[in-house]
Amino acid sequence: MQLSVPRDLYEKIGSKEKTVELIRIGLLSLRTTFLEREIADLNKRIRNSKKSLAELPGETERLDQLLKEAIEDGKILESLLEKEA
Repeated sequence: MQLSVPRDLYEKIGSKEKTVELIRIGLLSLRTTFLEREIADLNKRIRNSKKSLAELPGETERLDQLLKEAIEDGKILESLLEKEA
């Protein structure tokens, strides 16, 4: 990567090598911050996924009960329609 650094910056910091090292440290710090945010986001997504998985058995049971009720209602409607016919 090419980076244009003003010459007076070298003079203020001390040397070209020191300037390059400070820039490198700054870029690495930026990358570290980015990765920390990404890790925090992934941890949040993992927690949400674990929560959803924990709720899944109860949700499945609830939907199973609704399906059984719908089947029973369907049978009742079917028998009522047969009686009317």
